[in-house]
Amino acid sequence: MPKKILIIIFCAVLALSLCACGRQGTAGNDGVDGGEAHVELMLQVRGLAEAASKQCDAGLTFQSAYLSGLAQAEISSLRLCVDYVLWLKGEGANLAEVIGDAPYRTWDEVVGAGLGSDAPFYFEGLLFRFQGEQDKAEECLRLAGANPLHQERDFYYLRRMSVEELYDLKAKAAELENELYGQYSPRTVLLDTRTGAEFSPAYHLAMAGEREGNAAEAAQCALNALLASPLTPSLYGNAAALELEAGNVDLAVEILNEGLFLAPEDPSVNYVAALYARASGNDASAKAFLETARAGAEGDLLDRIDALLGQLGG
Repeated sequence: MPKKILIIIFCAVLALSLCACGRQGTAGNDGVDGGEAHVELMLQVRGLAEAASKQCDAGLTFQSAYLSGLAQAEISSLRLCVDYVLWLKGEGANLAEVIGDAPYRTWDEVVGAGLGSDAPFYFEGLLFRFQGEQDKAEECLRLAGANPLHQERDFYYLRRMSVEELYDLKAKAAELENELYGQYSPRTVLLDTRTGAEFSPAYHLAMAGEREGNAAEAAQCALNALLASPLTPSLYGNAAALELEAGNVDLAVEILNEGLFLAPEDPSVNYVAALYARASGNDASAKAFLETARAGAEGDLLDRIDALLGQLGG
């Protein structure tokens, strides 16, 4: 099995297109008692974790990772927010002491664990509002609202909870957070400071294009794109191509297998599978993948398929 296969990236980098005026999130108000919001959040987290487990059992590891990341980001955001509120109420010599040995200690780390979640931006915005920093709060809430998975939340009541109540909530959130942390190891890595666009595969593909000279980082960006939208077939082909280019053959094969299961006739996935088969010395399989790819391919990809078929005598 070859350790490094240099191939041409066939997917054009998509232009980043975020809606700047997504549905506005709310940080709650003193007239609304949302005292059960954390109970609902924990139920949602457990539901996501159960769905992730079922996907994993079915062999859909990237879809499972996406759901696990959402669950982790939700509960870690709640716990980190509670830590901040405790600190604002005078607990601990510093914030780090209140946070302790939690798995995720910063908002960047939480975003990196679950690219699709709006929770880190909502809860950070809530904290800015608690501190009277309205401009920063509105910006965080705007970013949360631009996320297509955005949900209306009202956790303003955290500010009114007693220290004892907050420590009790922290313990419950931390227990669930650590339970998920023991089951989930994120494959996503933030290579830049978070922007609020992490939910968008187009954003990650644009970052991959910017890292054209760094195969490892470009491959990570393509994997981030896949893990931000694991039901988009072409992202499997793109991620597998860049992992092959970076020499990560085992990971590329894992991506290809799931992509072929999800969309057995997708042109990009079959094209990359053909490249891998040919590099492995299996020309017969390469031809079969190329014939499947050719049926739905267009433009430059079709030209590449025909060129490779010609080399194989097809």
